[in-house]
Amino acid sequence: MNNPRRPAIALLALVFALHVSAQPAPAESEDMQPKFIWGLLLNVAVKVAGSLFMDWLQGKLTTELTPEKLARLVLNSLSASIVPLADAAPQGIGAKSAGATENAQPGEASTPVRIGTDGEANYQAVHVALIGFDGDGKALGFRPLSRGFKTGERFKLRVLPTFDGLLVIDNINPAGRRTQVYPPRDSEVVKVKAGTEILIPLDRDQYFEFAGAQGDEQLVVTLRDPRAFGEAASKAPAFRRDEANGSNFVQETPPGSFPLIAQALHLRHE
Repeated sequence: MNNPRRPAIALLALVFALHVSAQPAPAESEDMQPKFIWGLLLNVAVKVAGSLFMDWLQGKLTTELTPEKLARLVLNSLSASIVPLADAAPQGIGAKSAGATENAQPGEASTPVRIGTDGEANYQAVHVALIGFDGDGKALGFRPLSRGFKTGERFKLRVLPTFDGLLVIDNINPAGRRTQVYPPRDSEVVKVKAGTEILIPLDRDQYFEFAGAQGDEQLVVTLRDPRAFGEAASKAPAFRRDEANGSNFVQETPPGSFPLIAQALHLRHE
């Protein structure tokens, strides 16, 4: 005898199967989400900020100073601009300038690289190099900031940061007096963009040159996030690694803080 209940049971089993298959897949855990630092995919096996920064620089830095590539650097520099400090850094209202005391030191950062819940990395970085020029404006090559510069030498700075920043250059003369020399007015800053390699001074035909001074003289290069004023500025040291083509700086930026990197260049009187 046929069982009249069997079709209903079969139908029930089919409905149950459809219901199970329609359940959403388990959400990917936070640990499984891809992590990026400065737009670079974070390799879980690499935890050193300096090494990651070296990877990030690959393909972004000019390696040869041919006339064509120098012209491209000059063109890139148009992405930066000199603007009033008060307009560029609302959180810095009341600050007399964007310059800071030197906080860079040779070494490697030891705190592991992490990406916060807001997607921001706990490190920022900048590459800076000296480029010497002869009297005819011919570029003589790149070198790290630790090499300093000589009396009467003409040079520019190459700058490539991981973050949008405000840059100024101060001179500390042998008498210890500190004066902003670029931009010339301490009420102004150079506004630079993340990931863009530029030359300072911005103008193609402008160079830094120091002559005639006696005693120890310094240039202090400061790059800070527009929010890095007061307690919002990172208090961590900026670790410097010198390479043949320039100097790399990385700084830890704990939650709620922003990068502030300052390095002094020393003048050699020869």
